[in-house]
Amino acid sequence: MFVGLGIILLVLGGILAFAVSESLEGIDLVMVGWILIAGGVLSLVIGAIQGLGWMTARRTQMRTERHMSDDGQHYVEETRAD
Repeated sequence: MFVGLGIILLVLGGILAFAVSESLEGIDLVMVGWILIAGGVLSLVIGAIQGLGWMTARRTQMRTERHMSDDGQHYVEETRAD
């Protein structure tokens, strides 16, 4: 979600900052473009941080197996993380 928003903000900000030569009374379109670019970069950074967090998170399952020993008097318990 953040990556898509970041790309849209970067594109809109780049258009306003570099391609639009019109001016509106009381609004600096170049500055608005740079603000949108900054918001796009921030959104991409947040998206990258979220992506790294999801990629490194593993699901760990603990498995415990119990076996009867050969003499039939003892249990052997083995716990593993898969």
